[in-house]
Amino acid sequence: MKRWTRVVSLALLFLAVSTCEPNRTVAPTSPAFEQSLTDSGLRPLREARVSSLLSNATVYATHVLTGQKWIEYYDRGGAVVRTRIPVDPAAAKAGRPLLFGSWWGEGDNICFAYGLSRVTECYRLYYLDGSLLYIQTESRSQVPAGALLGYSTEIREGDAENFPLIGD
Repeated sequence: MKRWTRVVSLALLFLAVSTCEPNRTVAPTSPAFEQSLTDSGLRPLREARVSSLLSNATVYATHVLTGQKWIEYYDRGGAVVRTRIPVDPAAAKAGRPLLFGSWWGEGDNICFAYGLSRVTECYRLYYLDGSLLYIQTESRSQVPAGALLGYSTEIREGDAENFPLIGD
């Protein structure tokens, strides 16, 4: 029942986050989405909160534009392991492809660097009804700055997927 409540809350948020103008909704993929969150009283998570929430946690999330799912494990030491999309329980048993990288909090942002390129990508995180909202900080591909990139559907303590860490 709790899971359905969160799903309904997220659906209502996405469909009905209003700006200062009554009866106006903002699409999650709009650059105005983040402003609608702050107008409704939400504030981005600060570095210390991001660190305490995500250190030694597994996040299950969904990309807003594509609906694709991903799973990430955030190690206490700053390592991150991410599944490639799509998430498939059978693939987990067969050794699904993984991305290895690092994560860190930086002011109002959470930042990531994956693979050999080590290109840094940062997002602002908001926390609503047990879900993380990943807000794009720079316009990239089809997602403008201020738009919702993805959201978590579940956060579990520890390495819930038993991901291999670098060097394992």
